[in-house]
Amino acid sequence: MVVTAIVTAQEGGSAGAETYDSATIDAGGHLVIVKTNGQRVVVRKEPEQTAFSPPTISSARIAVGAQAMFGNCCTSYDIPLQVVVYADGRVHRFKGVELPIFQWGFADSGTRIAYGQEPVHFGCSIHYELRDIASERLIDQIDVPEPCGQIPNPQPVKIPDWVASLTSDK
Repeated sequence: MVVTAIVTAQEGGSAGAETYDSATIDAGGHLVIVKTNGQRVVVRKEPEQTAFSPPTISSARIAVGAQAMFGNCCTSYDIPLQVVVYADGRVHRFKGVELPIFQWGFADSGTRIAYGQEPVHFGCSIHYELRDIASERLIDQIDVPEPCGQIPNPQPVKIPDWVASLTSDK
């Protein structure tokens, strides 16, 4: 017997660590996760959300994440304004500084998430955040300058290991 649970961001977590076998996007555009015990979880899109990107399961199989895509007035394509992570029975929606999240990945086997945010066009830096998934607490952040029209040769900054790991996966 397969049990389907519909979850929302307001629901609390469950006791014990869950693990996940697979994750897909269904015909309605919702994120569908299959736990190792066979139970299915459906994470619904928010009302303004247009889609989820293809989901990723953490290396320890304890978290599933996907970018949440939203329409944008100034582009012909949708942009990722959130990373949605399902872990231990809870939905977490990471927004950071509310810029598009073009880069993201799990850190520490899936207990943390790292992501980079920047404007759609003409940014002079990328804002990176490292967050604990369970508490959603900000662990670290850094703004990394990029060459741009206003600053063609920005001063380099020391890149933390977690950012180097995230950007090496590009």
